[in-house]
Amino acid sequence: MFRAINIRVLLVFMLACAMFDAQAQDVNFSQFFNNPTYYNPAYVGLTTGLKLRLDVRKQWTGLSGEYHTFSFSADIADRNIPGAGGIGFIATSNTEGMGMIRSTTIGFIPAVRIRVNRFSIFQLGALISVVTKQVDWNNMVFSDQLDPRLGYIGPSSFPTPGNKPVVFPDFSIGGIYQIKSRNVVGTFGVAVHHITQPDQSFLQNVSPLPRKWVAHMDFIIDFQRNRGYYNRARDIKLDPGILYQTQANMSLFALGANAYFSDVYVGMWYRNEVFLKTSFTNFVWLVGLNIPFNSNTRMKLMYSFDMNTSRNTNFTGPSHEVSLIFEFGKARLINPNKIRVPMRSQSSLECSPF
Repeated sequence: MFRAINIRVLLVFMLACAMFDAQAQDVNFSQFFNNPTYYNPAYVGLTTGLKLRLDVRKQWTGLSGEYHTFSFSADIADRNIPGAGGIGFIATSNTEGMGMIRSTTIGFIPAVRIRVNRFSIFQLGALISVVTKQVDWNNMVFSDQLDPRLGYIGPSSFPTPGNKPVVFPDFSIGGIYQIKSRNVVGTFGVAVHHITQPDQSFLQNVSPLPRKWVAHMDFIIDFQRNRGYYNRARDIKLDPGILYQTQANMSLFALGANAYFSDVYVGMWYRNEVFLKTSFTNFVWLVGLNIPFNSNTRMKLMYSFDMNTSRNTNFTGPSHEVSLIFEFGKARLINPNKIRVPMRSQSSLECSPF
């Protein structure tokens, strides 16, 4: 019995060490397609109207502690300003390891839009953000606080900076090329995050935040069986996609598809995260609802379940994620009656979102 307990404790400790070494890694979402500006700032204003997105993730429920992530983003597009894609805002909060490690990111995202031809456009977006990281040193136990016979023996002599947070600026950039052919819309994107590799160290040593590279591709296939608003029951859309990202000693590969029919979403994704010391293989299952309020406003609610299939890490337990999205198709930054827009800008490609 004690041998089994010791092995389990050792595995958890090894995992914790791997996580602490990978503390520079960014948080990942299973529903990355529902939090697009987090992965590529060029998504801001890609489709017209105002979008509000809230994502909540609870990771590794089989482990004790808190692994919560909250993300809120908003972006609005406007074609009344020639060359403008839109502007956006994003805020992300993450808690790890018994609530002792907390990080918050708040950023502003502008985007520009370039019309290539009647059937394709290119967008370029930038994320300008401020990151705050904080460690609760008071709840940590160091080696000099433990005695082989007495156990915990009191305060540590380890020099800590207290609970003062680390604050630094951060910059990211991304590009998207989108093309439409009949009933298929293809989106191809690349982004690089943490361009300046800011120092995130809590102590006197230097700990740069590694650059993260993201590449993604998806195709929205609209079967267009019935395009009427009040007869959406026969509408069918399919969205297969792929995402790859790499950052320092970690790479992530996701492949799968979402489907939409009768205001219901379903999806299945395969995801493999490879760390320097271990790897996680997940199957992600998704269900959701599309709730239209009128022809220009709707709400989407989606839930995903991560099933961990890795033999050496199945004790971490599953992960859960919920996305709530509001879309207002008629929202604009500028009243079109107050500005004259060239016909070339008005004829830019517009693709209906999934």
